Amino acid sequence: MIKFNLIIIILLIYTGLFGYSENDPIKLGFLGDFSSFSKAYTENMYLAAQLSVSELNEQDGFSGRRIELIKRDGGNEPQKHYDLVVQLIKEEKVVAIFGGASSPAVLKASAACKEFRIPYLVSIGNSQSLIIENGHPYIFQFQPTLTMETKGFSIFTTLMPWKRYAWIGPDYTWGHDVLRDFKQQFVKIGKTLKWTTEAWHPLGTTDFKTIIDKILKGKPDALVIGSWGEDVRLFMIQAQARGLFEKIAVFGWFSYDMNGEMGRIVPEGMWCLARGGPFNYLAKKFPRTKQMVDNFYKSYDTYPVGYAICCYDSFLAWWQAVCNAKTIDPEAVALALRGMKFQGLRGDSFIREIDGQLNCSTYFGRLVYQEDYPFAVWDSIIEITAEKTWLTEEEILSIRGK
Repeated sequence: MIKFNLIIIILLIYTGLFGYSENDPIKLGFLGDFSSFSKAYTENMYLAAQLSVSELNEQDGFSGRRIELIKRDGGNEPQKHYDLVVQLIKEEKVVAIFGGASSPAVLKASAACKEFRIPYLVSIGNSQSLIIENGHPYIFQFQPTLTMETKGFSIFTTLMPWKRYAWIGPDYTWGHDVLRDFKQQFVKIGKTLKWTTEAWHPLGTTDFKTIIDKILKGKPDALVIGSWGEDVRLFMIQAQARGLFEKIAVFGWFSYDMNGEMGRIVPEGMWCLARGGPFNYLAKKFPRTKQMVDNFYKSYDTYPVGYAICCYDSFLAWWQAVCNAKTIDPEAVALALRGMKFQGLRGDSFIREIDGQLNCSTYFGRLVYQEDYPFAVWDSIIEITAEKTWLTEEEILSIRGK
């Protein structure tokens, strides 16, 4: 009864502040990076958002009201992400924000969502700090955090014969956080290995000759590629020309855009993180995912990257929360999302109450070329569940307490 009364009060407050009308379409905001480093991932993710909204409207929306998706480009500018969230809420009257970008941009957008008490369902940007150190009741994460991924990687390496590692990554917070977390996780599991080389480069580097020479000189068993976007594409081309992939094993710690040029130039057999989830593996495992992948390809003549899997799940979760709460009110929906179970593209899913984290697995696989696709897809999948990688509630409370 108390929870029901709280929802009624919240709904009345929302009606007064935001000008809610039952005759208006339901507006959802999509905020991402359509013009900077994660442009290709964001555009693919946005297709998943459009597909989801289209399918919801085919079901007659919510109480006969159609859903309208409003897109905004914040690039890689954190303050712009904050300002656009405010604009979407005040001017467009959106009831939830979807999407994401680099972690600094997501952090600023998250601050605005906290200020206006509106759900923020994130599919790109996975720094642990977003939901732990800077977490709040209105942010929800639909991909593994960086900490979850690095712990998964430490488990993955126990299955590999590699002992000597080299690293190449972007010289900013995310790249350094990845390598630091690697080292910490390896110590925790008692894995003995050596980092022979740490090669750092600014975002936007075009000439990798010196870095490639440095990596080869260290004679590692495996190279971990932490670079991403245009940087990793150019590195791949130059490394291929130098025969690097013929001399050492390679693991890709980047968001693999198989639909672009990368899908045709990656060396076969390279192990790669499948952030969000490999569409081909999930489509074979779950009928609902196969239907989504088929509809995605039929609609856009392309395939969903991992971020698109995450994004589609975020819309499924929002819709389930709306149905459970029987309202589109932002605060009531945010309350319903916490601890909620639903059927997603990755199977039985639930959102943990303490931090808003989806129980998503971390996936690793070998990239192979198959007749079914014009690019390399993941094979020999190793799936490490969230229960093995996410922080315990005690660890979360300890971090927040500090």
